[in-house]
Amino acid sequence: MKKNIDPLLSIEHVKISCQNEGKWETIVDDMSFQLFRGEMLAITGPSGCGKSLTAHAIVGLLEKGCRVTHGQIIYRDENIIDYDERRLQQLRRDEIGLLIQHSLNGLNPIQTVKRQMVEALRHKKWNKKSIETSLHSLLNQVGFSDPEHILSLYPFELSGGMRQRVLLAMMLSLQPKIFIADEPTTALDVINREKVLTLLKQLQQELKLTILLISHDEKSVKKYADRVVQMDRGGVLL
Repeated sequence: MKKNIDPLLSIEHVKISCQNEGKWETIVDDMSFQLFRGEMLAITGPSGCGKSLTAHAIVGLLEKGCRVTHGQIIYRDENIIDYDERRLQQLRRDEIGLLIQHSLNGLNPIQTVKRQMVEALRHKKWNKKSIETSLHSLLNQVGFSDPEHILSLYPFELSGGMRQRVLLAMMLSLQPKIFIADEPTTALDVINREKVLTLLKQLQQELKLTILLISHDEKSVKKYADRVVQMDRGGVLL
C-alpha cells in the first residue's frame, strides 16, 4: 500500500492483558499494524498468540477478565478504546462487522435462516419489500444457487461451510466499512476452506470490501491476502 494513503484502521502499540489465577498476564504485547481501504490484510500466527483477541478488541468484544492496557485503536480519527458501550454497539452494527470462528455459535439454532437474515436487515431499517428482494441477492452473492431453499432451513441442517456463507451474507447485509473474518475456515475440510477463502477474495474485489482476515493457516491465506502480518507470542514477528 502507498504510504501517502491514510489507513482506515490503525492499531498502535496495543497491549491486551487477561486475568490468570488472579494475576494480570499480558497476552498481546505492543501490537501495531494498519489496514487500508479496499485491501485484504491477513493476521497469522499460532494458536494462543492473540490474533482473535486483537480482532475482538477492535470491536469492543473482549471477554470478561481481559482488557486493553496500553495503546490506541484508531478508526476515523477516533480511539475505539474510548468508546462507551452504546457507541460500540453502533460500531458493530453499522461500521465494523465480525464473522466469528465457530459458525454454529453465530446462528440461532431455533430460527430459520430467513428469520435471522430478516432481523439483520431490519437493523439497517430496510423496508419489507427491499428485504424480500435482498435476501435472494445476498445468498446468491455468497454462492447459493437455491436461496429460497436455504432460507427455509435451520442452522443444524446446514454444513459448516454453508453456515459460514450464511453468516457472511448476513454481514454483507449490514454493509460494514470493515469486515473482520476471525478464523473463518476453522473446522472446515480442505475443499470448503478453499471455497470460503476464494469467496472472500471474490467479494473483496467485486464489492471493494476492506477485510481483516485472522488465520493460523499462513500458507493458505498468503494466496488470497494483499498483505500478511505475522504474530508470535503476542506481538508482530519482525
